[in-house]
Amino acid sequence: MINNNKKNVQLSLNLKKKGIYEKDDFLVSSSNKEAYKLVNSWPEWRSRKIIIFGDSGTGKTHLSKIWQKNTSAIILNLNQLKKIKFESFFKKKNIFIIENISDFFDKINNKEKNNLEKQLLHFYNLIEEKKGYLLLTSLIAPKLWKISLPDLKSRILSSIAVKIKKPNDQLLSSVLVKLFVDKQILIDKKIIKFIVYRSERSFANLENIVNKIDKQSLITKKKININFVKKLI
Repeated sequence: MINNNKKNVQLSLNLKKKGIYEKDDFLVSSSNKEAYKLVNSWPEWRSRKIIIFGDSGTGKTHLSKIWQKNTSAIILNLNQLKKIKFESFFKKKNIFIIENISDFFDKINNKEKNNLEKQLLHFYNLIEEKKGYLLLTSLIAPKLWKISLPDLKSRILSSIAVKIKKPNDQLLSSVLVKLFVDKQILIDKKIIKFIVYRSERSFANLENIVNKIDKQSLITKKKININFVKKLI
């Protein structure tokens, strides 16, 4: 059995099944601590716009959901900006989230992109004018976004940007512990270490491994040890 009593690590995952993104369910480690602190320091931000970027599955959406719950922010996608009458729109709300923004720019043609950049620039300016707030998420750093409009690029780069790094051993181990606990499986810490060191370093992969172990242990009724796990990863 593994007993994890580290005070600085908040344990929970398995969000696909829960369908929730609670603050207490977010795993905090050195790889995401800066982004977590920034989101929870609102409204004491140095800028009214912040950008959280990092690989898929590192917790960007979870953080945006935590912030949405704290602020009642409206989640937008860039397509919606084409239809919004901004002056009336900002009378209702001035706190917003746009997720996966860099991915969107990669999927539209040049004409649409030019129009969208103008709309986004206007939106960005209004956030400042109306004393609103905006949280953006992205897979890549803002300087790599394919933005052509100089004024928009300048405003994007002036925003606070924080990277969520790839999960370290501590975070991956914590994820595994919680995934096994959710399955009501008591697991030796040697097995946790074995899985972390010998498998793909992603949350989705760890969840698949735990599901396989759970399923096979129920079918075979065998003890979960390193030899048992080795065949499944």
